[in-house]
This record gives sequence, structure tokens and C-alpha cells, in this order.
Amino acid sequence: MAEYQAIGRDIADRKRAEEATQNLAHALRLAVAGELTAMVAHEVSQPLGAIMANADAAQMLLDMDDPPLDEIRQILTDIRASDARADQAIRRIRALLRRRELQLQPLDINETVVTAMHLINGDALLRGIQIRSDLAARLPAAMGDHVHLQQVLLNLLVNAMDAMSETPAPSRWLSIHTRQMDERNLAVIVVDNGSGITLENAHKIFGSFFSTKKDGMGLGLAISRSIIEAHQGRIWAENNANGGATFQFCLKVV
Repeated sequence: MAEYQAIGRDIADRKRAEEATQNLAHALRLAVAGELTAMVAHEVSQPLGAIMANADAAQMLLDMDDPPLDEIRQILTDIRASDARADQAIRRIRALLRRRELQLQPLDINETVVTAMHLINGDALLRGIQIRSDLAARLPAAMGDHVHLQQVLLNLLVNAMDAMSETPAPSRWLSIHTRQMDERNLAVIVVDNGSGITLENAHKIFGSFFSTKKDGMGLGLAISRSIIEAHQGRIWAENNANGGATFQFCLKVV
């Protein structure tokens, strides 16, 4: 009887730990979204501005004695496209913020990377950071959760941008790569040209509540590690020979 009680307690403890991790991950998604306010404004305001400009142009054309209907039709097509862009931006943000359990299924890791890049483009533009990508073609599907992996990527990308706060503006760049490591694993690699990782911090960066940022929670990399480990993958970091740091994680192929 005591053995069954011990097993029951162990299961209950694991469930509580999993729930705590999910709650922390959800809180971190909210924090990341707060850091990416500039991204939200850029993603939504740009298509809205295009809609307004096109609407003004259409009004001017309609006021003409002989309105050019073909041009007006093209303007309406552009308005619909801009509306779709704004809608997609809002859907991406809502998906990121939604609390949900890990759902592993076959996915295109390049698609997940591109979605994360869309989310940080506005922030990178304001910080004067150039984003480069080199995504391997014809990669096999990975087994993963799109939203949770997107969260990991956003953490790595935002950290990379923060690491370049003291890098001269013309030299601010980060790159993101995907490649197949072997028959069973894919890799996602984020490289920055920032301050790098000090020897003192090298063994701490994936620990809970450790942060080099003044107002950092110290949870981003710890939760990222938990998410990747839940995917049966691994995540690690190292300094670059010519400055900056590289963070990468690997995932199992289907």
C-alpha cells in the first residue's frame, strides 16, 4: 500500500512540476510580447497606413469625371492584401500569447523560423540590427510544437539583439540558420555580433533566475532549455572566435 501511495505522490509531483513549467512559459510569453511592443506596432501600423493611403487615392480617382476603374480595382486588391497582412500579424501575436500545453507533431522548422523572424522585424529595425538567414532547403519534418519552439526562437533572437546594445550601429547583425546535423537531428542556430558570454557566466546562462540584464527575470533561457528538453532535444551556447555568441538547439526528425 505504501508503495502505491509513493507512486501516486510521484505522479502528482510531476504533474505539479509540469503545470508550474507551463505557467512560467506562459508568463514568459507575455513578457516577451511586452519587450516586442515595437514589433506589434510596426507589423500592424504598416498595412494600416497602406490601407489609408490607398483609400485616399481611390477617393481621388472616384472624384474624377471619368474614374479609371482598372486602377480603382487594383487599389481595392491592394487594400485587401494589406488587410490580410494586418490580420496575420494579429493572429501571430494571439497565437504566441495563448496558454496551451505542449503538442508535438510533424512541422516545417523553416516555417517556424520565418514566423519568428516576422515577429522581430520591427524591433530589429528600430535597433538598427540587420537580420540574415540561411535556411537549408528540403529539410525533413521535425517533431515539435510550433508555438513553443517559436517562443524559444524569440527568446534567443531578443537576447541576441540585447547583447548588441553596445555594438556600434553599422556592425549590428544577427543570423539564423537551419541545417540537418545527421539522419536523426536538425539544428537551429542563432549567431550574434554582440558582447559574447563571459567565462564566469558560461555555466549559468541556462539556469533559472540568472540574468545579465538589469531588469531581466532570468527565466528565458531556463524555460527555453525546458522546452527543448521536452522535445527530446538539447540546447547550448558558445562564443564566436571573432566576437559575439552562438546559441543553437537540435530537434529530432520525424
